[in-house]
Order: sequence, then structure tokens, then C-alpha cells
Amino acid sequence: MAETRQGPPGGKKQRPRNLPRWASWLLALGIIFGAAGLIWQSLPGGGFSTDLTRIGQGEPIGVLTHETANPTSMGIMDQLDGLSEEERAGIAFIVADLGTPEGQAFAEQYGVSTAGVLMFFDGEGAFQDALAPPRDASEIRDMAQEVADN
Repeated sequence: MAETRQGPPGGKKQRPRNLPRWASWLLALGIIFGAAGLIWQSLPGGGFSTDLTRIGQGEPIGVLTHETANPTSMGIMDQLDGLSEEERAGIAFIVADLGTPEGQAFAEQYGVSTAGVLMFFDGEGAFQDALAPPRDASEIRDMAQEVADN
């Protein structure tokens, strides 16, 4: 006669051990806060303006072509944040966000296809020079001084 199995002794099904409810909630909250922290960290710092109409309005402007997920342009933003007012040599820095139609149009107008290019304009809006991409803050500082002196 064939023997049939009916399950574990006592007739109760064995269930996989689950975490207690409080531990599941704690784990879920940890994951949510961890993800939020990573997203927050990847946001650009400094609050740079994206108003490209400031070019040619009387003050020299430095424009960074930027993409949020691009580590090069994020690093350059950090370098710009670290410059003092004196090191900026009177140049206002703004961002051309390549993820927007305005930023894309700006990049096409000046023949820029990548993020991380820092372009300089005089007060009348004439293109002066570009760093593609700048190696460090001292290179940005030197270029800003050169544009301000012209």
C-alpha cells in the first residue's frame, strides 16, 4: 500500500518565520529614509538660477551646462559653491539645465552637447570663453578673473 504524507505531526502547517510587525515597519521606514537621503544628496546645491535671460543684462555671467545625474556637472557646481565673492570676480553663475527645453536650446545655440561645460559671457552677452570641463576651482577662478578683466 502507498503511504501518503499528511504534513507535520500535530496536523499544523509550518509557516516560514516572518519578522514581527514592528520590525517590518522599522525596516520599511529605514529603506524609505535611506532612499530619500540618497535623492536629497543628489540634488544640486547652491540654488543656482536657471534664468538664461540674465545673459547680456549688464553683468558678466558664467553658465554651466548641467544634468542632474551627471557627476561632472554636479562636481563643478560644488566647486562653484566653494568660491568666495572675491574669487568669483564679479561674475554671476547660472545653470543651463539640459533637462529643460530652454537649457537644450541654449546648448544647441552654442554647440554644446555635454553637461559640465562652463561658458563665460561679458555684460553685453558676448561669448568670452569656455572650460570643458574645468579641472578644478583654481581654473574656474583664473578664467573668471580673465573675463572680469576684459
